[in-house]
Amino acid sequence: MSDSTDFSPLSASWLYWAGLAGLTNPQVSDARSDGEVRFTSEDFSFHLRHSGGWWTIDTVDDRGQLHTDTAKFTTFELAEKYLIWQWSSTARNVLRRPRLGPKLYSLGHNSNIQFIPIKEGIYELRTPDGRAVLMEPVATIFSHLIFKSADEIDQMVKEGIA
Repeated sequence: MSDSTDFSPLSASWLYWAGLAGLTNPQVSDARSDGEVRFTSEDFSFHLRHSGGWWTIDTVDDRGQLHTDTAKFTTFELAEKYLIWQWSSTARNVLRRPRLGPKLYSLGHNSNIQFIPIKEGIYELRTPDGRAVLMEPVATIFSHLIFKSADEIDQMVKEGIA
């Protein structure tokens, strides 16, 4: 982890999308020196941690169940793009806006990315800029977002939202 990792844009994104999704009491923990930050609500939470060279996401669902290692990334930038996508997809669904994932999924795997099967339904996506370990169908969808900047993804997902 870089000492200069700036979580503030991602924190602002969480508060924005959580608010639009109607999540109860969304908050962001202070980033710890070991590279962990928590994006919480009473409904669903994301824990982003850095260890062993990977940015790993754990989630806690509405029943309080912890799901560890739901996604892994070799760079913070990839984790940031993934989280923006996940949060915005939830909010777009709540707002009854067109879902963007099915269109990207219908394109199949992005041929500019290596898809390495880890185990059934889980792939490592490899690019010159980094790697991601994701479950399907998210792996296929994310393969079309991986080369976009966080700002480009943010613009795309905010389309049609007042």
